[in-house]
Amino acid sequence: MKKQLQPIDAESLLHEHEFKKTPLRIMLLEVLSLSPTPLPVAKLIRKTKKLAADPATIYRALNAFVEAGMVHALTVDKTKVLYELVQEKIHNHHIVCDTCSAVESIPFCIKTIDQQAIKVSRQFNKVHSHQLAFVGTCRKCIRALR
Repeated sequence: MKKQLQPIDAESLLHEHEFKKTPLRIMLLEVLSLSPTPLPVAKLIRKTKKLAADPATIYRALNAFVEAGMVHALTVDKTKVLYELVQEKIHNHHIVCDTCSAVESIPFCIKTIDQQAIKVSRQFNKVHSHQLAFVGTCRKCIRALR
């Protein structure tokens, strides 16, 4: 049974990070909060279509959210970026299909991975956060190749 996702209070989140409360920003955050997996920009453009926002404006808003630490950008390859709302109590890693970009969240994290990275690093002594994505081919795409 899938967990029922609840929309966040987007206006409060925008206020907390000192962003102007625009209908597009509010809708982007609400759409991201209701998604169980990271979303590509194309899907966010479709979900905000009724606002008739320019895609460049959507990209700018997402980039500002990433810089503010409100949203994670999961880079699948050089051309695919998926966006996910940062939620304090939820930390997921992902498996991403390199063919169709399907995403599945992995509900666990190796808690010591940050310390392991610092031990082998020659340039860093502190890690603030981490992202981990496994890239492969989903069952649906493998069947389609047969």
